[in-house]
Amino acid sequence: MKVILLADVKNYGKKDQIVNVSDGYGANYLIPKGLAILATKDDVSHLNVRKRKEEELNKEKQNEINFLKERIEGLQLNFKIKTKDGRPFGSISLSQITERLKKEFSIELDKRKFEKHENINKLGLFYLKVKLEFKVMATLKVFVEGTE
Repeated sequence: MKVILLADVKNYGKKDQIVNVSDGYGANYLIPKGLAILATKDDVSHLNVRKRKEEELNKEKQNEINFLKERIEGLQLNFKIKTKDGRPFGSISLSQITERLKKEFSIELDKRKFEKHENINKLGLFYLKVKLEFKVMATLKVFVEGTE
């Protein structure tokens, strides 16, 4: 019996796969539990159409993520912290970085997307790694200078 899985079924397959199962397992367990439906021609064609639409949406989202990566990598955020005798007092938090990105560049990022969750408490140029969707990594430049 050929069925279309509506959910992941251990040892058989993942959602939206067409698999062969025994007649008893399909008729007595998978279909009544709502885990699968019979694989008729109409259902298979609907599944193919839905898969194509999902692929198109994923391609669009992938393009948006790549565009966001290019925007982030083209930026450099500048911060100033107080110094005394060349030693910094204070730090720049990831919350401050995400707020600046949101206010100045309309880029909304969650601070948990940053690879290192540490405050910046030194002067200089820092490269922060940002995890985006689809395993895409972007690098944000943050420059911290001191003011006496």
